Amino acid sequence: MTLFLQRVFDSFANGSAYAALAVAISMVFRSTGVLNLAQGQMAMLSAYIAVVFTAGADPGVAFSGWLTPFATPWPIWAAVAGAVVVSAAVGALLEYTVIRPMRGDPVPTIGATLGLYLLIGVFVVKHFGGRQRFLGSPFPQEHTDRFIIGGARLWFDTIGLTLTMLAAIGLLALIQRTTKVGLAFRAITSNRDSSALVGIRVEWVVMGGWAVAAALGGLAGGLIAGELNVRPDMMERLLIFGLAAATLGGLRSPALALAGGYLFAFAETMMAGYVGFIDSQVTLVWALGVLIVVLSVRPSGLLSRKAAREGLRT
Repeated sequence: MTLFLQRVFDSFANGSAYAALAVAISMVFRSTGVLNLAQGQMAMLSAYIAVVFTAGADPGVAFSGWLTPFATPWPIWAAVAGAVVVSAAVGALLEYTVIRPMRGDPVPTIGATLGLYLLIGVFVVKHFGGRQRFLGSPFPQEHTDRFIIGGARLWFDTIGLTLTMLAAIGLLALIQRTTKVGLAFRAITSNRDSSALVGIRVEWVVMGGWAVAAALGGLAGGLIAGELNVRPDMMERLLIFGLAAATLGGLRSPALALAGGYLFAFAETMMAGYVGFIDSQVTLVWALGVLIVVLSVRPSGLLSRKAAREGLRT
């Protein structure tokens, strides 16, 4: 029982990152019909931006002098927050300069997101190198910073990461349901043309959707860096699981994407813990297998066909 409980606790951190990426992917797809293959790389870039903010005037870190006001190192929590803001701006800029000119042509658009995936990776390797960077966590990480529950250890940084991501996703859902901006976003996901006819500025709302999705992914990248360290390939594995989780909702359901993120993380830790021959690479193949099966058998995900046609309101 203790081992099982420990595996459940261990799945929380990765589950939060998978869920955040899945929700971000769903948001972009709902508003634009674009599958953003660069979502993970954008999150990775956010982690490097946080490293820059914490570096001060360190000559060993690219851009540290001119990106950090007064060349003063920022606290980790401030660095992550700053990286989220920069990520939102980058997301809006990419939508305006790369995605918007290709609107209505899905194949080149997906190709463009793949190009962004490669471009961001090359940019990071060129300016930061391929070695790992240490960012740390804004939450306590000492060996005593934990709860013991049923003999299993639940670390404070795991709790902080999980609650922060759930709070961010919950706030996003609340904004979508209770504000005029959220109403506009839901309107364009249902019918873009009709939304434009009633005066909604579709282009601005779509740009905002990209910005928010980039910010959410950036938050995941900045926080999970305390678990993984910062490196160019840190989000590749997480992107695969995020895509698989988003696919459970037909790429249109943030609720199912959220649940799918934690479900995949739970299954991953259980398989690695109880099945001896399964390692991290095998669980990645398993996630890809689920992705292929869902797309083949039920392209609309676990939603009903009616909900998928309506763009989903859950």
